[in-house]
Parts: sequence; structure tokens; C-alpha cells
Amino acid sequence: METNILFYKIQKGTVSTEDYVNWSHSLLEKDVTSPSLNILSSFLFDDNIFEVELYFKRALDELVIKEPTFEICARAYIGLLANRIIKANDHKEIFNLADMIFQVVAIELDNSDDLFAWFEISEWIDRLDYDDKSFVLNEEDVISRIKNEAEILLRLNH
Repeated sequence: METNILFYKIQKGTVSTEDYVNWSHSLLEKDVTSPSLNILSSFLFDDNIFEVELYFKRALDELVIKEPTFEICARAYIGLLANRIIKANDHKEIFNLADMIFQVVAIELDNSDDLFAWFEISEWIDRLDYDDKSFVLNEEDVISRIKNEAEILLRLNH
């Protein structure tokens, strides 16, 4: 798990022991190591989160990792969702992921002009959901637009 995504979950209050452990494993796979990171990687997913957080904080200090801004974290999370959209084949899942991106863009980011397309996509999904007869696009058109915007997001973030 990318560090910025982990911090997004921490800042949102949705982080779990599993997230911390997966983060430690992802760093170890990249040959990043420290004494506390090694200990953190040995925890089980159902271990006490408070003890896990203690080792996480120690690992941050040992690795000299500073907490990124919320915007950086939120954009990393959006990138994760965009990646899932690219891989997804189920329309319902794609619409759900697109809505999740829209929620972050609309509610959590102040400077999101570059993500304005997700407002339009949200409107299109709503029009499909409410069977708006004046709406000329079909589900496949909307899916295509969502996937295209997800690809654009990934290109911009890399």
C-alpha cells in the first residue's frame, strides 16, 4: 500500500490493522527496512491497532517519513480508485468507484478544477439511474467516459 493512501485512511479515520501491515509489507518488498517496520510486518490483521500504530509511528521516525498534506493523500486515493476502474469489468462496480471519486473531488478537495470531469460523470450516472428519457447516452457510453477519465487521472499522477 502506498504511504499517501495509508495516510488518507488515517486522516479519514478508516485505517485498519490490515492497512498498516500491508503497508509495511509493501515497503519491505521495495527493500525499505527499519527495526520497527520489520516488527510491524509481523503483526496479524486482528492484532490490537493501538500497538500496531505505535510501531507505525516508530517506523515513520526511523525512515524519516513525514505526513503528507491531505490533498496529496486524497489525490493518491483517487488514483487508487482510478486504477480499480481500469481493472473492473462490472458496470455496478465501475459506477460505484466513479461515485467514490466524485465524493472525494466534490467534498474533500478544495482545488479540484483539474478533476471537474467527475462532476459531469456523476451527473451522467444520476441521469442513467433516474431513467432520464432526455439523456441521449447509454450505459456503455458512460462506462467508456469513466474509463477514459480514469486513464487520464493515472497518466497525470505518474
